[in-house]
Amino acid sequence: MIFEMSPPTRTRDVSFLILWVVFTLMVGILPLSNFVGHSHWEYIKWVPIPTVEDLRSPKYLLDISSDIVGNTLLFLPLGYVLRRVLTSSSPFRCLLIAAGIGGMLSLSIELYQVYCHSRFPSIFDVITNVTGTVIGVRVPLFSRKNASPAPQHLNRTPHPEDRRHTP
Repeated sequence: MIFEMSPPTRTRDVSFLILWVVFTLMVGILPLSNFVGHSHWEYIKWVPIPTVEDLRSPKYLLDISSDIVGNTLLFLPLGYVLRRVLTSSSPFRCLLIAAGIGGMLSLSIELYQVYCHSRFPSIFDVITNVTGTVIGVRVPLFSRKNASPAPQHLNRTPHPEDRRHTP
């Protein structure tokens, strides 16, 4: 179901979207003193599959669990607000647009981290960020399925009662 938003609601949602993108960028790039101007391609974790030793390490399991939860929760509001802003798009198209925006934002952050000493870019971060965005898009759709549908025509004149006689 496609719905129209009032201008103040749309302005509020677009404003929140911009603020959330800026907040997400700041979380991904701060502190700015880490930027060194030369790349550290050797720091990139290209393969998100952990080794057997990684899975035996409680520290690794805690780190990976916090990464999954943190990255997913950081990008979930992005997807939620994008769904509210993209009201004229079909649900599938909105999902693709949001995944693209979440992916581009995440890739931008990870690329910046290649030039930082204390940050470690990872393909796994991009995967969890896009997953969080997609979950955020789907949240409003799930909640609408259980809600009662809005009346289609509020300004219509009611039909008079049927006055035919039944045999």
